[in-house]
Amino acid sequence: MRLQHLPLLSSRIRDTLIDLPPHFSEKLDKRGLKPIFDVLASLGLPLFPTYINITEDFDYSTYNFDWLETVIKVKTQIGMDVIIGFDIFADPKNSSTYTLAMGTPETTNPFPSLQYKQKSHRHGHPRRFYESHKKYSNLNRDEHDFAGMMEVKDEERYNFLYAQLMKIFVSESKMFKDSKLTEAELDENIITAKDAYVSIKNDIYELETDNSTDSDEDYQNIPRFTVEELQTHTDINVENNNATISKLWKKYLEGIYNISDVILDLENDKILVSELDLKYLAQIAAYMAKTPPVLIELYIWIKVVEVMAVHTTSELRALFEKAYQLESSHYYSGSRSLQCANAVNDMLGMAVSYGIADPHFFNVTKPKIEIMLNELKNSLAHLVGQAKWMDDSTKLATYQKIIQMKSLIGFPDWLLEEGKLDEYYEGIEVQADRHLENMINIIQAMVKKGFNKYHGIHNITWATEPTEVNAYHTFQHNTIRRYFDKNGNALPWWTNETIGSFEDKTKCFVDQYSNYYLPELDKHVDGKKTLGENIADNGGVREALAALHMHLRKTGPERKLPGFEKFTSEQMFFLSYGNLWCGVSTSESLKSDLEDEHAPQQFRVTGTLQNEAAFAKAWKCAPGSFMNPANKCIIY
Repeated sequence: MRLQHLPLLSSRIRDTLIDLPPHFSEKLDKRGLKPIFDVLASLGLPLFPTYINITEDFDYSTYNFDWLETVIKVKTQIGMDVIIGFDIFADPKNSSTYTLAMGTPETTNPFPSLQYKQKSHRHGHPRRFYESHKKYSNLNRDEHDFAGMMEVKDEERYNFLYAQLMKIFVSESKMFKDSKLTEAELDENIITAKDAYVSIKNDIYELETDNSTDSDEDYQNIPRFTVEELQTHTDINVENNNATISKLWKKYLEGIYNISDVILDLENDKILVSELDLKYLAQIAAYMAKTPPVLIELYIWIKVVEVMAVHTTSELRALFEKAYQLESSHYYSGSRSLQCANAVNDMLGMAVSYGIADPHFFNVTKPKIEIMLNELKNSLAHLVGQAKWMDDSTKLATYQKIIQMKSLIGFPDWLLEEGKLDEYYEGIEVQADRHLENMINIIQAMVKKGFNKYHGIHNITWATEPTEVNAYHTFQHNTIRRYFDKNGNALPWWTNETIGSFEDKTKCFVDQYSNYYLPELDKHVDGKKTLGENIADNGGVREALAALHMHLRKTGPERKLPGFEKFTSEQMFFLSYGNLWCGVSTSESLKSDLEDEHAPQQFRVTGTLQNEAAFAKAWKCAPGSFMNPANKCIIY
């Protein structure tokens, strides 16, 4: 790595990553909860939820809390969606411009994940727990083994962490030390607050998922509203629920854009809001209007503290690690230093990439990859040409789209240009002993940078950091899906006849994958939910195999790998694909797999290769055998 040559900003990053101060965890512990207390104060939130009520004369009915103002601050200061979701992305109908979008919360955790798995911005299914708070008589903050709770379900114990979390923050408060409450009375209040939070969390989750559908989004017809039109629509639902109307959406948009250099034209700017998101915004407006402010504060407080807490003291980290272990038996978090290194990679990946990028990649490696990608594009065009279910008009449009596909490989071309990296991270300050503050500074700079894109020209750029090892298609940039044309715009480019033929073909995949059975869970794979990824797996293997054949025709036989001399190129190809998904799954991981849009890993191999005649030929699978069924599902 060329760390000694990093620009000034990246040198500070290097010091934070490579030269971690001695006893880093101890220093974080010494700082205690102060970093979070400072953030809470800036967000307009108390040191602990007011609902806990550690005074005897508190009157909830007179309590005022401007929840919308706090939600605005949460979005602009830590980049997190709470209650309201907001985003800016390429306009589906005109990918050269940006559009505003609102709806359900999307970025529910802006910080690096504590767990070693792909970070998800969506929480899992909420659990409904009907706890009797009399079960738990002691919230001893020094006991992370959840003593006295082993007789209840794991889900209940997971939610109990919210009570322990609040107890830790109350215990650090001077107000508690001056309180006349006994320890038992405090615990009773905290359990009551925990139950109230779980109830609100479940209510809001129900609103987020109400009327959810498995059908594909109609990108061409997503409604657009001015802020006044959106307000009028949600006001109707608030009135129907006999609640008081509040002018939410103009205040929200003006509030979050106070940090931006862009001035919104709210009389004319249109906001993209899908039908389901529109329903959510109408329902959440009514729900907020009827919910006591002290409970809304409780909900926001826990949501915000939950995502920050794991990045502070060892006590809070251990609390959440125990909770995660209850939720997943294969959870593993790693050491604090490794987590810090991963956080730098996650949040400052371009700077880390600078340390490993070199001219050899651009001059030697990248051209080879470009040749490989061109061979893959050619093979895709060949498969499209063979597809009998596509009419000529759709084939021509597909060829044009393949030609227009753009590839981002390895690192951005500008990465090694002098001054470009500092320009990319302009406005970010990092200090080696300010872990949480560093992440928040980065988030704030990136949030402002994102907001400033509005009214600008959208150019294709990197959607992830170069240090992420992955291959993907972005949401609409020349996506393989049929909803976007060659320019990435949501315009119809398949004929109706081709669409009908395609949908007929997909039924085969739905039936095939729905027949796969997991005896450990006594459940089948959902062939409809996993359809898109199954088609991608099948088509990807066929495309790669066709590209291999084209390559071998041009270059001749490949050199044999030592120890694998007896295998043909085709056999090595299929061995490599099978090895890609080789692994051992626990029952809990399989449960998680069934909630995903991908099929469990063993079926990603079995399902794809059962459909591939070349596999059966390479391995001499008998006709009608398990891996060479008579009925094969093929689209491309």
